Amino acid sequence: MLTMSSHSHPLDQLDPLAAYRDQFYLPPGKFYFDGNSLGLLCRSAEQAVLETLQDWKTLAIEGWTAGPADWFHLTERISAQLGRIVQAPAETITLTGSTTLHLHQVLATLYRRNDSRPAILIDSSAFPTDRYAVASFLRNQGLDPADHLREVATDDAGLLQENDIQAGFTQGVQLAILPSVVFTTGQLLDLAKVTASAAERDVRLCWDCSHSVGAVPLNLSELQPDAAIWCTYKYLNGGPGSVAALYLHPRWHELPPGLAGWFGADKSRQFRMEPELVPAAGAGRLQLGTPHVLSLAALRGALEVIEAAGVDRLREKSLRLTGYLRDLFRERLAEAGFVCATPEADERRGGHLSIRHPQARSLSLALRARGFVPDFREPDLLRIAPSPLYSRFADCDHLVDAMVQILAESPDLSGLSETLVT
Repeated sequence: MLTMSSHSHPLDQLDPLAAYRDQFYLPPGKFYFDGNSLGLLCRSAEQAVLETLQDWKTLAIEGWTAGPADWFHLTERISAQLGRIVQAPAETITLTGSTTLHLHQVLATLYRRNDSRPAILIDSSAFPTDRYAVASFLRNQGLDPADHLREVATDDAGLLQENDIQAGFTQGVQLAILPSVVFTTGQLLDLAKVTASAAERDVRLCWDCSHSVGAVPLNLSELQPDAAIWCTYKYLNGGPGSVAALYLHPRWHELPPGLAGWFGADKSRQFRMEPELVPAAGAGRLQLGTPHVLSLAALRGALEVIEAAGVDRLREKSLRLTGYLRDLFRERLAEAGFVCATPEADERRGGHLSIRHPQARSLSLALRARGFVPDFREPDLLRIAPSPLYSRFADCDHLVDAMVQILAESPDLSGLSETLVT
């Protein structure tokens, strides 16, 4: 078992965000590097949920309209919080359900039927839910995904090239769903270049920002994509399964929702129970059912921490953490066959670092058995996400120390059991 040193890293001593670590519940005895999959619970999120439970206890149904609780307008209040984080007007953002639901909503709302360009473009490394949603949507349009689901292939290094994406916009494509940060490699795309290219070619573009919001500063008002979707349980620390967000550009605010629901109605007349939907102004018309009040409460509390820390400062520390970790791998583990799959340039790197190794799965399990929590993705990627809110530079040292020791004990990793941990 690795013996951890208690040294204080000089970069940690100078860290202006160090105090935020104490606001999070860190898994006892573990070094957590999986915030790109599930962020940790912070005290303000816990407090917000407890307050909401108390409101439920004491107000019951009156919580929908009484006092500060006002659950009826909770989605709009949190949309304003998110708007400040992604630099977009509150009326361009809404929250409901999951990213997959939002993706179906974007497809149903923005896809132009009977268009001479019926294809939808994704990337070959797309997160599975994006591929599944697009394929099922095309089938519901009577179209064969084999013909109308187009892909932009990655290059030999597993990276997407913007020129290839631009070329894909000319092949009968009318709508594209692309990742701002590629979930496998951590590559950050040139969002401005791709968005401008899509607009020039009259291709409607939706960014999947699940791996960027909270880790990479976004200015959606300046970027002006047609739509964007993202989850809130990764870098935003909203909790497992927390409500997802959707941005819709104002140019589409008069479109009828592709998927309609009661909470997408104009709130001033929602309780008239009219047989025909009178949509809300802005992105709120894309809401469907009743707000997820407890989930939204946790998110509200978590976003307070993000706003207080500031996305720009979070980004600065995130880049320093992943850059420091990359240098450690290069100095101490390159000879063991580890290759960094994440681009080196700051402007091309998201919030996590992906390392390729043929035995990445076994190594991930061995690390978890020693108290480290990284993430593995098939076939050979070890994803490591130090969070700027609660990770330390010393944690990066400990992680690499552990990997060096694991390799010293089993150089080819053949002796490691894949039943060590699930």
